[in-house]
Amino acid sequence: MRRVLVQAEDFDPGSELAALGRLGSGGVASFVGHVRGADGVVAMTLEHYPAMTGAALEALAGEAAARWSLDGVTLIHRVGRLFPGDRIVFVGAASR
Repeated sequence: MRRVLVQAEDFDPGSELAALGRLGSGGVASFVGHVRGADGVVAMTLEHYPAMTGAALEALAGEAAARWSLDGVTLIHRVGRLFPGDRIVFVGAASR
């Protein structure tokens, strides 16, 4: 299973972990990144070129799957206006 999403909407890390856990791999590791509010940051806007962003993330997922024996990988990267504390990225992998 390989999922790569670029979206404005928030994501639920618990649901993403559960989906990877249902693969029955035995091990799931994840990372969730948040917008930092240091140095007076009030908000940030992430713009992107959809075809390029999707292709770059797909390449990363493919490289990880080729390098390690993964049963599943999920990459989610948000775009648009984000505020300190908002989730911005999810990386999850399942392996035996």
